Amino acid sequence: MENSNSHKLNEASQAFMEEKPRCGRPPEMEECVRRERILEAACKVLQKHGYHGASMDKVAECSGMSKRTLYKMFPSKLELFQILIRERLFDVKPQVAPDAMTAEEELSTLLIDLACTILRPDRISLIRAIIAESSESGYVREIMAALEAGGEDNALEAWLQAYCRQQGYSNTNVRLWGKMLFGMTVGDFLLQALGCATQAPTCETIRHHTGVAVQIFLAGVQGVKPKG
Repeated sequence: MENSNSHKLNEASQAFMEEKPRCGRPPEMEECVRRERILEAACKVLQKHGYHGASMDKVAECSGMSKRTLYKMFPSKLELFQILIRERLFDVKPQVAPDAMTAEEELSTLLIDLACTILRPDRISLIRAIIAESSESGYVREIMAALEAGGEDNALEAWLQAYCRQQGYSNTNVRLWGKMLFGMTVGDFLLQALGCATQAPTCETIRHHTGVAVQIFLAGVQGVKPKG
């Protein structure tokens, strides 16, 4: 009987030792997860309160993080919202389909991917908040101007730059062409989404509209005399 009880006691003790680590402090959250949670909270706070009404206290509360953690990753409110706007709206990385065989297919798939990214509901909500705030907030206008001025890494402009070099358009104003093409495609969908459109355009609508716009654009490019 004593041996049996002793055996059971040893088993219980061993089980306790095996389970004990699970009762301790949970592992710390990965830094990238904390960062993403803070940015997500900042986005919600901006949409609800505007830039002036937003505060690091509100972001900390919304994210479930301490202010100490918040300030460790983002030294100021201005820097936090600069990073938020840049990453959500400016650091968009559209991709060209790997099986694209022609310039028309490459450009179309790039623009379609760009449209599908920008037209996501969370991005549209952020754009609405920025538009509503920018008319009254000099800080938000300064953020947007600074980010636009530094927006050299643009996938659409990079594609156009390579295409123009290949076609002999060495002195082309690629930034102007990029804005024109963006307005014909993604910009048009964006205006609809921000305006009175009752529903988002379907993937089929985006593909068709973009395909037609790219055909018109490239046909027009062929009619422009290359500058040496």
